[in-house]
Amino acid sequence: MRRYQILSIAGLLILTGCSQSGSGNAGSQTYAPAQPTLVAQVTTTAADYVAPTPAPQPEVLPPLAVGHTVYVKLALIDRTVEIAPGIKYRAWTFNGGVPGPVIRARVGDTIDVTLTNKAIMGHSIDFHAALAPPNIAYQTVKPGQTLHFAWVAQYPGAFLYHCGTPPVLAHISNGMYGAIIIDPPTGWGATAREFVFVQSEFYPSPYPGTKDEYYGDLQKMKIGIPQIVTFNGVAFRYKTEPLPIKVGELVRVFVVDAGPSHFSAFHVIGTLLRTAYVDANPQNKLVGLQTIAVPPGGGAMVEFQVEQAGTYPFVTHSFGDADDGAMGAFIAAD
Repeated sequence: MRRYQILSIAGLLILTGCSQSGSGNAGSQTYAPAQPTLVAQVTTTAADYVAPTPAPQPEVLPPLAVGHTVYVKLALIDRTVEIAPGIKYRAWTFNGGVPGPVIRARVGDTIDVTLTNKAIMGHSIDFHAALAPPNIAYQTVKPGQTLHFAWVAQYPGAFLYHCGTPPVLAHISNGMYGAIIIDPPTGWGATAREFVFVQSEFYPSPYPGTKDEYYGDLQKMKIGIPQIVTFNGVAFRYKTEPLPIKVGELVRVFVVDAGPSHFSAFHVIGTLLRTAYVDANPQNKLVGLQTIAVPPGGGAMVEFQVEQAGTYPFVTHSFGDADDGAMGAFIAAD
């Protein structure tokens, strides 16, 4: 049982956690990291702030940080991005890219978050991997302000983070999401070639007064029939530029479904998923799957090998969404 106490001292919000007991298991591992005092503080943004550059390869799983504190600096930025050929979309972003950067940590690490709002409206962040009161850690940050808080990763998996400011449907649909991968204490097992895919939907309408720019249409979002569905923010991103793998090599893929409304039915054509893990938790192991269902706001990890050189497409097997852009390919060489 965990008991939280919230104190307010001159605008400083302090979150303390007291735990009588608490653990979770993955295989033979027991996860019981200490819960330090967590702090959430809102300050005025520094005038000399420099916006970060979006990751050029959003499918790459970054290395683990040295030490046991992972410093996450995220900026809330309005930026026009291309979500399909000729479709320039006025997105709301973390760090200027859609999706936001992949964050990686291990069970027991402290995730130290600095969230700076350089956009024209209020935004927030919601980590599905965190145990923290939303009114403290996930409060809306006004333009020109910075929120700083920290939390401890207690469960392994592939998790979504996203803006949680109402209407959440609009904030996610407009690009405010990303993946956070939490490694088990002893890692994921055998060495593998690793990828991260975030599936998401877009509901664009032409932006008034422009020729080739689009914005997120809230009415279309409510109906839930997207015009574009992507892996990592661009329709057919990996169809024209297949991802290289090798014959006989173990391939490990983390899949996170940002939604906001459609399931992903992740499937690799030409092979089976040797192992699959719901939410990428090692306790949730499945064997020999053809397709794994990932709900909006959920995640998974799958592993497979191919036996011959060739091209192996990957899709959501909800083919209406695949035809709208959620498909790519691996290209295997000897």
